[in-house]
Amino acid sequence: MANFQFQFIDTPEQLEKAAAAMAACPVLCVDTEFHRESTYYPEFALLQIYGNQQCWVIDPIALTNLDPIWDIMRNPAILKVFHAARQDVEIIFKEAGALPLPMFDTQVAAALLGYGQQVGFGNLVQRITKKALAKGESFTDWKARPLTKKQLEYAADDVIWLMPVYQHLKERLEATRRAEWLEEEQQTLCSPATYQPDDNDAFWRVKGVNKLKGRHLAALQAMSAWRERNARQRDIPRRRMIADEPLLELARRDTLNIDTMQRIRGLNAGFIKRFGDELVICWQQGMSTEESSWPVVEARKGNTSGTDLRLEMLDTLVRLKAEEGEISTTILASKSDLSELASWGYRCKGEPPEVSCLHGWRYELVGHDLLRLLRGEICLHLNPKTGMPTISPCVPPL
Repeated sequence: MANFQFQFIDTPEQLEKAAAAMAACPVLCVDTEFHRESTYYPEFALLQIYGNQQCWVIDPIALTNLDPIWDIMRNPAILKVFHAARQDVEIIFKEAGALPLPMFDTQVAAALLGYGQQVGFGNLVQRITKKALAKGESFTDWKARPLTKKQLEYAADDVIWLMPVYQHLKERLEATRRAEWLEEEQQTLCSPATYQPDDNDAFWRVKGVNKLKGRHLAALQAMSAWRERNARQRDIPRRRMIADEPLLELARRDTLNIDTMQRIRGLNAGFIKRFGDELVICWQQGMSTEESSWPVVEARKGNTSGTDLRLEMLDTLVRLKAEEGEISTTILASKSDLSELASWGYRCKGEPPEVSCLHGWRYELVGHDLLRLLRGEICLHLNPKTGMPTISPCVPPL
């Protein structure tokens, strides 16, 4: 594969021909270049697509109508391959009005095959193909025109080398019978709800949200939703509308008016003059919310006797299963999940906690044995020949 094998598309005629060629491809590797530093929505700067040994680098700045491409992205007969797809899919969903389904995320697939939970594309390419990709354009200005040949080659490489990575991972998933695992892991990625978040949930992302409760948390919820709507309407980052720190400070107040706003750091006079009254109204709406509608921060559960010791045993079991399955321990079971299980394991009363490792493929690989270990049905012990921990059935007491 040579990195110069691409066609730059910046005219409608070129786009039509490219789309016709893409329509004949059963698999397309897709990537985007964008900026997000100064806007709410990502600024779409470049679209790269590879299939059937052809690569197209498409200029969405020169081409205001990419409908032929969006038709391809909506085509259910064509598999779309991405690496770390979330932000690329967000752009396509906004522009095309639909998700590019079906899709295959090589970062997710790699995690299921032991490459690490969030392995970078360059790292993955080098490990699978031995090709070292150039890094010189990582921080390039993709909105600048004209783009240099070096920039275009760098962008094209992101999809040209995505194809052999996809092919290798697909074969490995099928050989290890983990193809269905990928479908399960991509459920959130493939859901339209992921790209249409509820403004009323935006407050959970505010730094320091755990410091509030009751009506003050309801006030933060109302003001965060206001910030989200206004940032989106103006297409500016939410922090530029109002940063988290002053937003949190407004929510924690027992009284709020323009005078008190003027004494809070991070709120300038121009912002207060323009938006102060609206924020006060939002704060009042939140503070007057009925108690039954207050958002609740889940309280941290206290550990039961022996939790730390049980946690070490559970962690050892997960590590053994991860090594056996050639998969990352962190994708099998998080520390917080294991901590909840370890606390519940004091008496194993009632239903186990709702944690990810007790569902789907994780349950089959490790969750079932975690419960058996807590219930005393299996044991961990050292193999005297290898000196390594091993799992065996427990011998019931006489």
